Amino acid sequence: MRFGVELLLEENKIPKDKNRIFLSLLKNCFKSYSEKYYEQLYKEAENKTKEFTFSLYMGNCKFLRDEIEIPNRKIYLNFSTYSNEDGIMFYNSILECKGKKFPIKNNTMRISRLNIRKEKPFYSDEAIFKTLSPIVVREHKGCNEKTWYHSLNTKKGQSIFLDNLRYQLIDIFGEKIKLDFEDISLEVLKGNKEVKVKNYGIEVLSNVAKLKIKAKPYILDYLYKAGIGSKRGSGFGMLDIV
Repeated sequence: MRFGVELLLEENKIPKDKNRIFLSLLKNCFKSYSEKYYEQLYKEAENKTKEFTFSLYMGNCKFLRDEIEIPNRKIYLNFSTYSNEDGIMFYNSILECKGKKFPIKNNTMRISRLNIRKEKPFYSDEAIFKTLSPIVVREHKGCNEKTWYHSLNTKKGQSIFLDNLRYQLIDIFGEKIKLDFEDISLEVLKGNKEVKVKNYGIEVLSNVAKLKIKAKPYILDYLYKAGIGSKRGSGFGMLDIV
C-alpha cells in the first residue's frame, strides 16, 4: 500500500536532521489513533523490524549548513508498506490528525492532504528500481561502537547488502525463502551516488542509485512495498520502478 501526504509549514526552514522530524510525526499520529498499535511497533520489542518505509519530496529546496530552506513551505511525504495492517493504521491515523499542528524546531507543520497511490504489479523475475530515499547498508555487531556503514559502490558493501537482505526476507517469509534467495542477483547501475544523511545527529553514509534486481516476483513486490536496506522504518530505502 502506498500513500502521499501533503504537509504545510508555517516557516520556510526545517532542521537538516529531517528524517527524525517525520518519524516523530508518524509516531505521534500512530499513538494518537491507537496507543496499542504504537506500543506494538515501538515499545514491545526493541529495534523491531518495520515493514514500511517513507521518503520526502521538498521541491526546489536549498541545503544550508544546519537547515533546509523550502521556499514554497510544502513537503510531500511518500509512505509505503507491505503490511495491510500498517497501511490501514497509517491511513486512519493520518486522517485522525489532519489539520493538527505539529511543532518542530522554530517552525510548525500540519497535515493538509492524504492520497492513496496506485501500486505497480510484477510479472517477471527482473526489475529496475530507483531510490526515492537513500539506501543504507549497515554492518552491526552488537553495539553502536561496532556499527559501520558501507557504500554500494564497493564489493564489500554489496555483499553486506545481500546478507542483510537475506535476513530481512527470512524474517518475513521464513526458511522457505532460502531456495528462492539463491536466484537473487543485484546490479548497481550507472549514476550511483554516495550521500551522507544526518540522522539523529550522526552522518550516515548511504546511496542514491538505480538497481537492477533479479528475483521471484513476490520478492520484488515485497522490496517495492517495504523498502530495502537498513533503517527503512526511519525513512531510508524507499523504491519506485523505473
